[in-house]
Amino acid sequence: MMPQLSSTIQLCIGLPAGAAAGWIHFSTLYWNVRLLTEHAPGRAIAIQMLRLGVLAVVFFVLAKLGAWALLSGAAGLLIARFTVLRRVRAQL
Repeated sequence: MMPQLSSTIQLCIGLPAGAAAGWIHFSTLYWNVRLLTEHAPGRAIAIQMLRLGVLAVVFFVLAKLGAWALLSGAAGLLIARFTVLRRVRAQL
């Protein structure tokens, strides 16, 4: 059983963890789409499963830490999505 953490500590853990997981997840999405378009669907599916698995594990751990950790992790994921999409749009 995990000890109950204060909401401040949960926020301080969840936000960077969600942001890091989101940055990795959305940054590798471009690579995954390229594999699909280059006729390598086996590798693309394997990488997609790995990406989703890592994201699921991160959010499972955050859920175990507490509700605030999970919510701030989700906010971090959305922040990372916004920043990665902005960076990719600027490159196009």
